[in-house]
Amino acid sequence: MARKYYMPAAAEAVDQVFVACDANLNANGGALATKYAVTADELARLAQGRLVWHWFMDSLSVARDWAVSMTQQRDLMHGAPGALLPLPSGPTLPPAPTDPAHPLTILGLEPGFLTFFTDLVARIKNAGNYLIADGVLLGIEGSEIAPPDPTTVPKLSGEIFTSGHPELTCRKGVFQGYEVWLTRPGVAKKSIGFSTARRFNVNEAMPAAGTAEVWTFEVQYRYKDAPFGQFSQPLNLNVRG
Repeated sequence: MARKYYMPAAAEAVDQVFVACDANLNANGGALATKYAVTADELARLAQGRLVWHWFMDSLSVARDWAVSMTQQRDLMHGAPGALLPLPSGPTLPPAPTDPAHPLTILGLEPGFLTFFTDLVARIKNAGNYLIADGVLLGIEGSEIAPPDPTTVPKLSGEIFTSGHPELTCRKGVFQGYEVWLTRPGVAKKSIGFSTARRFNVNEAMPAAGTAEVWTFEVQYRYKDAPFGQFSQPLNLNVRG
């Protein structure tokens, strides 16, 4: 089953990925680090980067609270008269993180740490002996993506261009796209194309000049290179030549 991208959008959740990867690479005497040839230097960088990222999360929380407090203090100037108050001081940030291997050494920020981390993850996941179960432990496997519902019915709409040609609209969603079927008066239903975009321009030959036909359109999604789900409700458009 397909999985989502492992790296979450929220910075707080990214912190959890770093923690899981660091802890489980080192668990059981570093069994997974050995299995995936993660070097001591890479383990050290991961541990240090994790701690610095976590420090930023804690510090940003303090800074946000301080900013709210500053705004509240400033707004006292709009309130009732009173005795002078001392100006507020800056926020007190959490203690700076130190190197786990050298507790007296304060860590610094490594620019590009995320690039290092994603490259390390890619190397692990490309290893010939990689197991998804290991990736789940390390926090580098996203959640499983449930397959689409086979009862899905595409929602099809359409309109006539100023040129007279129809244009269809159908949301693609998680599918590869949708196949378009057309039925014209006196002509059997036929496939007229496959669209990977939301909109589909119909380029069939127009009715004879001065005449009109009702064209009936249907679409069906495609998933993993095969038709999927139900046909849409028929859409009738009045096409003039």
